[in-house]
Amino acid sequence: MTTIPTYDDIRAIALRLVHERYPSAVAAIIGGSFATGRQTTTSDIDLLLLFDHVDCAWRDTLVAEGRTVELFGHDMATFTYFCKEMDAPGGKVPLAMMVVEGENIVAAGDAYARLHALAHAIETAGPPVLDVENLQRRRYAITTALEDLVDSTHPGEALAVACQLYEALSDLHLRAAGEWSGGGKHLFRRLQTFDAAIAAQLDGALRLVASDLPAGQRAFEQVAAAVLAPVGGPLLEGFTLPAPAHWRA
Repeated sequence: MTTIPTYDDIRAIALRLVHERYPSAVAAIIGGSFATGRQTTTSDIDLLLLFDHVDCAWRDTLVAEGRTVELFGHDMATFTYFCKEMDAPGGKVPLAMMVVEGENIVAAGDAYARLHALAHAIETAGPPVLDVENLQRRRYAITTALEDLVDSTHPGEALAVACQLYEALSDLHLRAAGEWSGGGKHLFRRLQTFDAAIAAQLDGALRLVASDLPAGQRAFEQVAAAVLAPVGGPLLEGFTLPAPAHWRA
């Protein structure tokens, strides 16, 4: 039986990797599952490397001592750009969360202090507020998807729509409350932390669609109503979306 590696085991592998291949790194932060205690036997190591300067940010995947490592290389300028200009507009800041949740495993200096302060400031500021048009788009998309789900009699099609609804409802519930969102397992974790009741309802509804379609349809109607109510409810009639003028070209 394969055992789950301890954090100390992983930290030692990461530290040897940094010393051997990236000795100029001014910070090396272990994030992901090992930083939050959710590791499994096959979890990879998420490692953010900070340098005084890089010509361009980079990402690399390698294997160190039999363990897959996901590397993210940045300096302060590229880290700031990626977090604020690339990630934050979409409501997700995984790089900043790596710094907030993770541990720097090399000697901490001024560079790490600046990185840590910036990441915490980004987390605390929260995502951009959803404007009226964005909310309308989301309400409309959820309402039409819910109609597709409720009308469906095909188990495979219904499950595909239910997965779409799960993500849309989870993301809207977080963003409408000014909370950062996430992708995949991180979406579930953020939702569960913010609102365990809604997380449980969505999880239960999705499972029901796979096992008892009529019950799953009713469950999604209930949770969708709860999520949409604070932002204006369902939206169909009256929704309009003009195309940009430059599309004529």
